[in-house]
Amino acid sequence: MSERVVLGQVPCDFMDQREFVGLGRAWLASNAFHHVVTLNPEMVMLADRDAAFREAVLKADTRVPDGAGLVWARWYLRSAFWPLWPSLFAFLFQAAERITGVDLVMTLGRLCHEAGASLYLLGGKEDDRQHTAQRLTSAFPRLSVFHSPQHTFAETGPADIVADIQARRPAVLLAAYGAPRQTVWIERQRGTLPSVRIAVGVGGAFAMLSENLPRAPHFLRRANLEWLWRLYLEPGRLPRIVQATIQFPLRMHQQKKRTKKQLT
Repeated sequence: MSERVVLGQVPCDFMDQREFVGLGRAWLASNAFHHVVTLNPEMVMLADRDAAFREAVLKADTRVPDGAGLVWARWYLRSAFWPLWPSLFAFLFQAAERITGVDLVMTLGRLCHEAGASLYLLGGKEDDRQHTAQRLTSAFPRLSVFHSPQHTFAETGPADIVADIQARRPAVLLAAYGAPRQTVWIERQRGTLPSVRIAVGVGGAFAMLSENLPRAPHFLRRANLEWLWRLYLEPGRLPRIVQATIQFPLRMHQQKKRTKKQLT
């Protein structure tokens, strides 16, 4: 069963792929809108200082662990023995069960294929959307995939994009605007997209699926060092990576100390 753990000011719902597939099937068969947040350490830190983003995360129907650092945090907060920095080193040798944006795109594509439902790709670069659509239809030939025309992001829509989604009537909406924009945008559209059963913010997933931004080699993912690969590809991400690899662990250390103090 999934387990909810509060990290900073937002909860994360830890579940494995099999549990998410079951949840996705049930939601596709429902008559309601469901918002899935793919949470990572940077987003936990962002929620501390961005009230609109934090509110959108809290209103979402589930928040799944995208970043390996969240899996570490769950383990570290439970541990009565491991000091902070040795625990981070030890985590290099532990498997981290995550539900990444890239995996969600393919998983939801398969579920839509099985259910005879359609899927809509929103945001990211036009070339990335087109290649992701091709990859999905190649893997799932009966799947209908729509993707938005190029547009400038607007928190209120923009109206023509919302109208296009309404006309296409997809069951799944995948938005690649990046955090916090995709999270706040999805939550604000909750009442305007009646066909959508599952909406997910997938960040850079389209760029990775198109292979314009290569995914980290398997051995780095197994060692929970995907951030090192992203730094190699995009040196400009250094401030964000410092947040995820240094500031976030310190934030979790403070949370653990406060929890211990409250219990004594």
